[in-house]
Amino acid sequence: MKQRTKLIIMVTVSSIASQISLNMFQSGFILAMSPLMMGFFLYIFKDLNAFKACCWMAVVSPLVRLIVVILQSGDVWGSMHIVLPDIGFFFGYAICFALMTKNLGYAPYHKFYIRIVLADFFGNCCEQTLRVMAGLTTFTLDTFSVFITIALIRSFVVVVICIAADTYSSLLERKEHEENYKKLLLTASTFESEVYSMHKNMNEIEDIMTHAFALYRDLDSSEYPPELKDNALTIAKDIHEVKKGYKRVIKGLQDNFLSDFNDDSRLPISDLLKILSVDVDRARDLFHQDITFHYSYETNHVIQKHFAFMSILRNFISNSIDALGDMPSSHHGDIYVRCRDMTKDGTAYCAVEVKDNGPGIAPDIVEFLFVPGYSTKFNEATGDINRGVGLTLAKDLMESQFNGHIEIHPGAGGALSTLWFPVEDLTARENSYSNLGGE
Repeated sequence: MKQRTKLIIMVTVSSIASQISLNMFQSGFILAMSPLMMGFFLYIFKDLNAFKACCWMAVVSPLVRLIVVILQSGDVWGSMHIVLPDIGFFFGYAICFALMTKNLGYAPYHKFYIRIVLADFFGNCCEQTLRVMAGLTTFTLDTFSVFITIALIRSFVVVVICIAADTYSSLLERKEHEENYKKLLLTASTFESEVYSMHKNMNEIEDIMTHAFALYRDLDSSEYPPELKDNALTIAKDIHEVKKGYKRVIKGLQDNFLSDFNDDSRLPISDLLKILSVDVDRARDLFHQDITFHYSYETNHVIQKHFAFMSILRNFISNSIDALGDMPSSHHGDIYVRCRDMTKDGTAYCAVEVKDNGPGIAPDIVEFLFVPGYSTKFNEATGDINRGVGLTLAKDLMESQFNGHIEIHPGAGGALSTLWFPVEDLTARENSYSNLGGE
């Protein structure tokens, strides 16, 4: 926000607040709310020139009050006689506050409180001096005690408002930071799974390069046209360059992004499910779907490899979102994730069930769901088909990172999958919060 805009806001709001006041003396001296608002704005607009801002207040605020008083009484000269001494307050406040600001700089609450107490007291003394000179009132010791009391109370209210504003701003910033961290964590989990996939692809690229070079050696030892041998060697070289490119991309992601999200941070299931709920809400809003995400957990395990855990769950949840998108627009979609501890074949598992109320999974396609390249997501309008590696990647991550396995339960009336995570591999260390929770 530009300084001119801040100045306009401060002067406008404070001038309006000058119409809210309490009569303290019959001489016309009033306790106005404008100094209270002025002190607040001087705190939140720290880059404003305090003296300049208060001088503008010394002009605009009395002018606004003068217009109001003239409209009420109809006596121009009498109104000016009563209102114009207000200018003394604002100029006195400006001089005192600006001098202390120059000497002390902006300080914590207690120093700011002392500063505005003195500025308020000095401003009232300047105003009362003008009233005495105009013959409207007299100075007494009681007047000074009243001014001190007013300055202490009014400044205290200003500081309380400032503290409340700082607290509210801090809560908003904390919430924003939490939302940004959730987004970054979701992005990081996506990158982590893609990096894992790229590592697998590198092994396949290595095999292809080996076969291409072996083909070149075979062609070179036989009587084949030179162009065939050259083509085979070119293919081997090109594949090698692709492999080097993969390595650079993986290293770049790991060094410049994923290094900031170390698995040693360890996150509980409750936090991961909350982050997933944000992801579902974002997808719902993006595709204008009517979906509600429900989750529950019995034991709040603290997960070591939370990136891989998130990647696996996101693949199944994404499939549920896609399936619900094919339902009629009047259909309300529900996605349920339930985490509970179970023992199977003597092994302690954290069984994660992912269920939706979509069309379900046909029994005849279950065996193909984890086949690389297989996909049911075909766009008849464009002819595009998804690459079909999501569930394959989820299965590979489950087996390689957690020594777990996945069960798909076919049938109509909604898809149901159970992800079996061995607790020992899931947590890496014995550490969990035992409680019930969910949404």
